[in-house]
Amino acid sequence: MNFELVIRRVVEAMEAEGIRYALIGGFAMALRGVQRATMDLDFILMLEDMRRADAILRGLGYECLHQSPNVSQYQAADGEWGRIDILHAFRGPTLGMLKRAELLPVLPGLKIRVVQQEDIIGLKVQASVNNPARETRDWADIRMILEASREQGQTVDWELIADYLRLFHLEARLPELKKYHGHSDQN
Repeated sequence: MNFELVIRRVVEAMEAEGIRYALIGGFAMALRGVQRATMDLDFILMLEDMRRADAILRGLGYECLHQSPNVSQYQAADGEWGRIDILHAFRGPTLGMLKRAELLPVLPGLKIRVVQQEDIIGLKVQASVNNPARETRDWADIRMILEASREQGQTVDWELIADYLRLFHLEARLPELKKYHGHSDQN
């Protein structure tokens, strides 16, 4: 996948259409300080904007491989355009992710909206619960995000992370996550 080409074309088209989106997944992790190999682009966008996003992606040569109330997956025949996965925002947690997303520089002359590190963690928690085969990798990603945050001197919204953990009855893991960041309840 030619990430520079795809990001420029897809994001510029979404911006021109007023589509409310943010980058999630491995590329978002890289923008938050964690380098990890990724083979696709992942976005979250407003469910009500999906019709316009679908038209953009199809116009760029993508085919919709799967669509459900929660996600859409697109693949281009040309390998240079690769795969794009979209999480639909329509519930409280995903709407909050979009609201908190911030513009970050990605390429020369291009800034795009990227979800917060806590929201990436929340998505990783959900992914590990939805697909237990991913659990080890997703929790390793969470650890890397928190360690990178510590190394960069960033604060963490522990209440937001606790909220995500509570959604999946995993609140007992909060002390473990705090240790990755070098935080304890005594700090």
